[in-house]
Amino acid sequence: MEVLYLDANQLTGSIPRSLGRLTNLELLYLAENQLTGSIPAELGNLTNLTYLHLGDNQLSGSIPAELGNLTNLEALHLYYNQLTGSIPAELGNLTNLGRLALYNNELSGSIPVELMNLTKLSYLDLCNNHLFTTDSELQVFLDARQPGWDECQRPLAMP
Repeated sequence: MEVLYLDANQLTGSIPRSLGRLTNLELLYLAENQLTGSIPAELGNLTNLTYLHLGDNQLSGSIPAELGNLTNLEALHLYYNQLTGSIPAELGNLTNLGRLALYNNELSGSIPVELMNLTKLSYLDLCNNHLFTTDSELQVFLDARQPGWDECQRPLAMP
């Protein structure tokens, strides 16, 4: 199987870890469902994957560092979920990535400078998270791909 397209099917529950055994998979579309739980680290075994669309679900937890193994990935869409934690530096390994959509989550912290390795990145959306950078080179890189990315961040809630 090379394509698994299950967008907008009202799927519930968690993403099965066993999907990580479908090593010939090139396209995985599970967007616009009601999937919950975390993104399985086993998806990092899908090294032939070019498109991973998990947006518009109710996924929580952090982005697995193992997704950095998906070096053929051209698009990573994790928008409109409830993902927390920081962006893993390992995503900087995705040098074929042209589209990165992480908007409308609860991601926080400093954006890893390793994202500057994503030289093919033409579409970037980081809005509505809690992200920042103090690295001036990374700021220029991000501004070139998403002007105003830092102005659309939400402040962290104070306890």
